[in-house]
Amino acid sequence: MTSGPNVNALELKDLNKVFTSGNKKVHAVSHVNLTLRKKEVIAIVGESGSGKSTIARLITRLHAPTSGQLVIDGQNISQNPSGKELKHLRQRVQMIFQDPFGSINPLHSIGYTVGRPMEIHGIAKGKEKDKRVAQLLDRVGLNPGIEVAKKLPHELSGGQRQRVGIARALAANPSILLADEPTSMLDVSIRLDVMNLLLDLRDQEGLSMIFITHDLAGARYMSDRVAVMYAGHIVEVGPTDQVINNPAHPYTILLRSAAPKPEESLRPERIDSRGDIPSLAALPTGCPFAPRCPFATPECTQALPQFYDVGIEHQARCIHPQNQTQKELSHA
Repeated sequence: MTSGPNVNALELKDLNKVFTSGNKKVHAVSHVNLTLRKKEVIAIVGESGSGKSTIARLITRLHAPTSGQLVIDGQNISQNPSGKELKHLRQRVQMIFQDPFGSINPLHSIGYTVGRPMEIHGIAKGKEKDKRVAQLLDRVGLNPGIEVAKKLPHELSGGQRQRVGIARALAANPSILLADEPTSMLDVSIRLDVMNLLLDLRDQEGLSMIFITHDLAGARYMSDRVAVMYAGHIVEVGPTDQVINNPAHPYTILLRSAAPKPEESLRPERIDSRGDIPSLAALPTGCPFAPRCPFATPECTQALPQFYDVGIEHQARCIHPQNQTQKELSHA
């Protein structure tokens, strides 16, 4: 299968990742289906340990999936890709890491760090590479790029280092960016600048992007669609405004009601959950949220629910969806 104008940038089809820890099997990602359209930003939202960063590592093949399909630009690269195929994949899909301090080698100049992907992928070398590095640094707001390229990481702030990470990702000429909590370790005052930069790059470079975050406000600002993860499962997915303003899955409602200072006009009914997030090594039968859900019935614990349509392009993996659209349909 070859890429074309109507091919999605990325498709995850029943993707699973199981790690082995001693005698236990840890189900980090379970039955994930997700499509990233070209030039789209989709946010994956969830708490720590929900599996969202594992998905990013599966997409870049830092981890191999246990089962399921991973299709990029129409090409299935799920099982045993060759070294050449992996190199090509990692040029098309680049990652922006959470930690701007630990993800950049402190011994290398900024110019070396940004220029290295150009050498690896045969894009540029020598003076042409140096010219492109300076242009990229200018492009991400590190001016003058020709001077910043000479600096070492310790001479830059956290926000500036994250911009270096973005420039390094762009150096490979990717079509997809995976941004894994890219603003969580930055001062509040510069988070918006970095998010605006990423959106500018999407618009001007035609990039597709997965924005991984625990922050609903950041997801709302950045994304066209949102996928909500809980205990390794995607439990709700749809257009950003629908998922955040009219959530259907009880877990999404819990996240929304717990967000700091949500707009009162958009605050959904608050729900009280019980218990703790389950261990990924001992997931309950059926819906993983059922033991904590105030709306759960015995049916919820018998089998993993399928996805139900709860709005336009809006789905929830829940037998008892709670969004207003579904309630209106139920009483029609």
